[in-house]
Amino acid sequence: MTLSSTSLAGRRAVVTASGGQMGGAIALRLAAAGADVVLNDIIPGSTGPYAEQIRAMGRQVIEVEADPTFRPGAEAVIGAAIDTWGGVDILVNNVGGVQGPYTNELLRIEDDDWDATLRICLKATFLCTKLVVPGMIERRDGKIVNTASTTWSGGVAPYAVAKAGVVAFTRGLAGELGKHNINVNAVAPGATLTRSKHSPDLLSHMPLGRFNEADDVAASVAFLASDDARQISGQLITVAGGANPQL
Repeated sequence: MTLSSTSLAGRRAVVTASGGQMGGAIALRLAAAGADVVLNDIIPGSTGPYAEQIRAMGRQVIEVEADPTFRPGAEAVIGAAIDTWGGVDILVNNVGGVQGPYTNELLRIEDDDWDATLRICLKATFLCTKLVVPGMIERRDGKIVNTASTTWSGGVAPYAVAKAGVVAFTRGLAGELGKHNINVNAVAPGATLTRSKHSPDLLSHMPLGRFNEADDVAASVAFLASDDARQISGQLITVAGGANPQL
């Protein structure tokens, strides 16, 4: 019997939207396990604090300020890893968000807000994945982890539709890329303590009685990016304190 290891030593990772608390926590987890990391965000300076921590671990880090929901931005992010390290072993598609009012009332949703929300949540995932897959196929190795949300099963309409799209993309791509030894999975965070505020009433729906912390999500991503998850693909891990068990 060979004992497995969660070590990511020598692995090259890209984490989009890693200037925020969740993306930053994911990047730190991967670096702590041994990976070198490309950090990306559209907010100037937001990745700096995470980059400092990663360098302190002795890992290499690249910061790319770009918007990967458009092709030039995605090319800048993935190209930075390929140009510097020769490839990407781990891709974490973490970009997401809602444009416009956070509402499920159809008549309050503007066309432009609908389109923008789908672009934010889906286009970066599509573009960055498309750019890393050729190298992964060539090496017959790769881990792709997409950030969905428990909202995908029903919630704010444009965001729910976009995150359902992330889940569908994950499962379809896993079937396509499995023959190349590429694992594709997703995590679906529930209410998570970042800069957002959550009503204490939500806790009544969470059997474990606590909100996620960003590192709870990061731990699941790091597991899926490791060889411990080599037989897991096309799956959605729900990180929600025991809520949403049907997912």
